[in-house]
Amino acid sequence: MPKGDREIFKADCEDGFTRIANLLLEALALARLNGVQKGICLFLFRRTYGWNRSEDAIALSEFAEACDSSRAYISRQLTALIKKNIIYRVAYQPGKISVYSFVTNITHWDQTCINLNALAQNANQGIYDCSEIRCQGLHDTTTLAVQGLHECTRVNQPPGHEQPVLKPVIKTERKKVKEREIYSPDSLPYKLSEFLLKKILEHLPGYKKPDLQKWAWQMDALIRIDRRPPEEVREVINYAQGDSFWWGNILSVDKLRKQYDQLNSKRVQARASPAAQKYQSKNLNGEEADEYKGFFR
Repeated sequence: MPKGDREIFKADCEDGFTRIANLLLEALALARLNGVQKGICLFLFRRTYGWNRSEDAIALSEFAEACDSSRAYISRQLTALIKKNIIYRVAYQPGKISVYSFVTNITHWDQTCINLNALAQNANQGIYDCSEIRCQGLHDTTTLAVQGLHECTRVNQPPGHEQPVLKPVIKTERKKVKEREIYSPDSLPYKLSEFLLKKILEHLPGYKKPDLQKWAWQMDALIRIDRRPPEEVREVINYAQGDSFWWGNILSVDKLRKQYDQLNSKRVQARASPAAQKYQSKNLNGEEADEYKGFFR
């Protein structure tokens, strides 16, 4: 399962990664460029090597949005990178989007912005190597010195004092207890989860019953963290499960949370239409209307 989550900006390589030559990264780190110029380079990395290609057509507006800058400023910085021969404009025609690529031969870069001697020296010194790899090649005395550095962090401990045994299991157990928080059937997150399940079963009677406690935990996050009003959440569920397209796509609280803004926008647009009013009236007749009145007490 993916470990990352774009919604909370948690990155993980299992959700996608860009393969870039190490020398390009080392040269870019050493290059004397301003922040926006490096941002342009990073975005070009994403649009080219991120898709396993060497070039791509990119509009100035896309560069501007990606680097949080204006088109005019981006245009000047992009021109500077082209003059420095770091970025190459493969194709240019008036009225059409230009195609850009990287100059992968670092020796062709403008020497005023890159010190090739320093780049070579850094590689020879091994500063780009992992610290564990570098330590393997050190002399024993150096290794002892490194060990001594670690011992210095405990210099204030009394001699012979036994180091306490850490128990990381406690932290794990606490985390599990928190994730297993029990939601009462009368709690709002649990009720909303049941309501979503009820609506799904109207269309899919054979739908496998989910873990309502997990749904309630996600529903609680939707209300508490995303700050969605419970009344609005219920109406969005009603809309999603009444729409011929959405009811087949929103089959969990997780999907509801991911598509919430789009669903709510569609709901607001359709609310004033006669068809929507008819559906709302139909769904709030009789017992369900009474249930709705007391749902948020």
